[in-house]
Amino acid sequence: MANRKYSLVIEGDADGYSAYVPELPSILVTGRTVEELTARAKEAIQVYWEHRRVERSATSQVCEVEVEVPV
Repeated sequence: MANRKYSLVIEGDADGYSAYVPELPSILVTGRTVEELTARAKEAIQVYWEHRRVERSATSQVCEVEVEVPV
């Protein structure tokens, strides 16, 4: 399995945080701390890809492309 990096857009304060992964719009996580939020995001990304692997057909191919975009 390959390692990939994803962006995590975090909002919130000491009362709690929420975040989403722009590359995977269906992922939204919450947490009491940034550390908890990050751990939950990692878990959600792993679950997302495990589920996607099950859905692919035997003839599907996965490839990576790198695109430069303004932030």
